[in-house]
Amino acid sequence: MLGYDDIAAAAAGEERDALWRSLAEEMEAAAAARRDGPGFVRASTPADLARALGRDRRGRRLRRLAG
Repeated sequence: MLGYDDIAAAAAGEERDALWRSLAEEMEAAAAARRDGPGFVRASTPADLARALGRDRRGRRLRRLAG
């Protein structure tokens, strides 16, 4: 993976722009991988978030009451 030092050492122009784009793509891919991990709830509205968290809480409550 490229670092800021590599980009700073690159000649100005298209080469530097290409390195910046490459670094940005790698950072976006790393961020996307973290977003899909455990503990992340996908929701586009607060209602979607409440619905998703509500299902999770209901399931845990049922298991707790059953056990």
